[in-house]
Amino acid sequence: MGKFVTLKQLASQLQLSHTTVSRALRDHPRISPATKLRVKQLASQLGYVPNVQMMHQGQTRYIGVIVPDITIFFYAKIIETLQSLLSEAGYTLLLFNTQESETLERQAVRSCIEHRVAGVVAAISSSTKTHRHFEDLLQHEIPLVFYDRVVNFLPVPKIIADDYRASYQATQYLLEHGCHCIAHVTASIHLNNSNNRLYGFMDALKESNLEVNENLIHYYEMEPQSIEDFLRKTLHKYPQLDGITVFNDYVANIVVNVLLKFGKRIPEDISVFGFSDEPIASYMNPRLSSVQQIAPKMARLSAQKLLAIIQQEEPMESEKIVIHQDLVIRESTQS
Repeated sequence: MGKFVTLKQLASQLQLSHTTVSRALRDHPRISPATKLRVKQLASQLGYVPNVQMMHQGQTRYIGVIVPDITIFFYAKIIETLQSLLSEAGYTLLLFNTQESETLERQAVRSCIEHRVAGVVAAISSSTKTHRHFEDLLQHEIPLVFYDRVVNFLPVPKIIADDYRASYQATQYLLEHGCHCIAHVTASIHLNNSNNRLYGFMDALKESNLEVNENLIHYYEMEPQSIEDFLRKTLHKYPQLDGITVFNDYVANIVVNVLLKFGKRIPEDISVFGFSDEPIASYMNPRLSSVQQIAPKMARLSAQKLLAIIQQEEPMESEKIVIHQDLVIRESTQS
């Protein structure tokens, strides 16, 4: 495959901004005739073909959607909403389930490049440690929007939840309802969302003049047995444990089952707070307190942003859209 000339390269050679070049190519009235001529002459000389023109030629009717785990309800709702919105706009989804594998994620990005998709909507896997493959995507001038799990340093739009604030509020709720010794189960240190939930938990403790005890923080790596090992050790060393916040509802369910196995009453002995309000939260016994499900809104904003970039209504640039989440209080926490 030959190397594509990108809008970024045009802007660099012309010493103009990305936005100015994009507008000049679209005959925007705010761009002077002289600038439009310079831009179009160089674009013609270098063989630049905007995505929107290639789409009209029938070459880019696909949008790549990269999800970390299709079996999780949150991501299933993301796919469902994207499918509906992007199909209405005339696109077909190429769906890639990375199964939390960086290798499969790299293969997905390569496939998107080879198919010259119109754009990509992506959330990174829990095992992703390097991000060169996404940089390659941008080098081919394929529009990219991250959602939920993002690469912060890349200059693209990111649609995320206010995980820090929600975790802070969930921890505060436990503190305000009698908890004094609270543990936290988090995920990979390479994920922005689990890190933000961890930071929210820690700051809530600090603001209540409570020590952040590293022994009460567990980094979950997709191994359920580790939860039982962590809780057995923690309850032995800290019998006063009376609260646990967990980075998602599926792992919170494991936590609850282990606590019940150990003879603990929920919430009388230990309150448990989950995250993302998955369907399982309503069917657990006791029903799980959690943080509001926002997948449809996140998918809708991601689709709208990507379509605006593809249609060159907006430039592709660094932007962070943060979605507020409410607490959903049920029977797994003291009230």
